[in-house]
Amino acid sequence: MFQKSDFEVFDDPTLDGRMAKIRSIIDPKFEAFADKALPILLADGRPWVAHVAKHKMRKVNPPENTWVAFAPNKRGYKMEAHFELGLWDDHLYLYLAVEENMKKTKADGPRIAQELDSLATLVADLPADFVLSNNHMENNQAPLATYGELVQRYGRVKSAEVLIGRQIPVDSPLLDNQPEQLADSLLETLTTLVPLYEALKKVQ
Repeated sequence: MFQKSDFEVFDDPTLDGRMAKIRSIIDPKFEAFADKALPILLADGRPWVAHVAKHKMRKVNPPENTWVAFAPNKRGYKMEAHFELGLWDDHLYLYLAVEENMKKTKADGPRIAQELDSLATLVADLPADFVLSNNHMENNQAPLATYGELVQRYGRVKSAEVLIGRQIPVDSPLLDNQPEQLADSLLETLTTLVPLYEALKKVQ
């Protein structure tokens, strides 16, 4: 499991250096978490797959975050709702992610926003430490109370996204060499988010 020293990979300012550390230190931990998460996801009968980010398009700037995404599609994950576990330099996160790549036409944004709006009650009932984010490539968060605004923005703005989940800050005691407790927290987060995913799939 992850620990505080893992976040030091982002201290390397070079693309090659940071990528080498991500591949050797972070990616194996993503794969280890996938071994725990996939049995939970596979229970719905779909062919869930773990997609570890490779950052192949980067030529100069090193990635500011990295992640593993879980989707019931071997070919990719960005085109549909999925789960995403990732790291920024100051926190670990686990989200249910509805990203901009799902909006293939102008009509898709408003349509998917309407589908997301149907989750409002479920989102409001999430634990108090759950948060929102509007872009998986930006280090930010917003309170659950802003869900309606976030969904409306998704319908209007091409680059907008809706991410729902937990952030675990780098100074959390869970990252003080407590692998079992951290794994339990992440799996509990995933289990809490699964009903939102299932509800979203029902209206699509």
